[in-house]
Amino acid sequence: MGESNLVTGLRGIIDSQMTLLNFTLYIATQGPADFAGHRFECNLSELKMKTSQNIALGAGQSVSTILKCAEWKGIPVRDLYPIARSAIESFINAAFLLVSSEEVAGRAARYVSYASWKLSNRTVGSGEFMLDLSTTPPNERATSPAFPEFSGRGNGEWTKLDLPSRLRCVGELAGKRSGRRLLAAYTLIYSISSEIIHGSPFGMNYFYQAHLPENPTVDDFREGSSKHVESILIAIAHAAAGYLSAFFTFHNMTPLLRAEQELFNRLLAIDGVEPQSMPNESSIPD
Repeated sequence: MGESNLVTGLRGIIDSQMTLLNFTLYIATQGPADFAGHRFECNLSELKMKTSQNIALGAGQSVSTILKCAEWKGIPVRDLYPIARSAIESFINAAFLLVSSEEVAGRAARYVSYASWKLSNRTVGSGEFMLDLSTTPPNERATSPAFPEFSGRGNGEWTKLDLPSRLRCVGELAGKRSGRRLLAAYTLIYSISSEIIHGSPFGMNYFYQAHLPENPTVDDFREGSSKHVESILIAIAHAAAGYLSAFFTFHNMTPLLRAEQELFNRLLAIDGVEPQSMPNESSIPD
């Protein structure tokens, strides 16, 4: 059997979202371009361009991988969860870096060099089963003098904000629509993907049995696995919508905001939800 009507509908929406995403990547990194009869220009700083757009590009690639695998059934569907988790967190982080200050983007950019050093200077394991990796002699403490801002407890990450706090910042700086859509994606995928990615007993049980009838057969499991694909695609569509809304709001690109809203209203219609109002020239979308 092929994919369900729901999967087909979701694929169509996400394909159109990826067209918009590719356009944002182009104008952010290459220069002005036309879309639907309008000329658009993006003037991101070099720091924001290098940090946010690399991540947005990666998110888009992960979405493309999921779309190529949307017809999967059975046990292989489980492997789509980590890809979906990566795409959704990437969209959140890209939106956060896009709308935050230059200071935030600068720290993220410096973290790339620090993390490269840290990869070869760390302790893994505990007790008898512990490895010390270091690029310095054994009698010297492995420190990174070039990046003192990342030393000390709680300072070793590219941002001090956890993911829910980053979501809140996006909503406050780029409109409630973007924040709510990213929050929906996060809610739909984050917790269960953690269980599945880390191979927990609940994660495995959920994947195998969440959508099964009583006295299931192998064919029932294969068909039930398509429900996981549907859930993943719904989460991905919300994440892409949130990022696009943040990008277009940040740059005051109302025609593109309206195009994104039309796609999101199609997503709402799949679940029988009334369409949201269109953004206008004089207001940031709620």
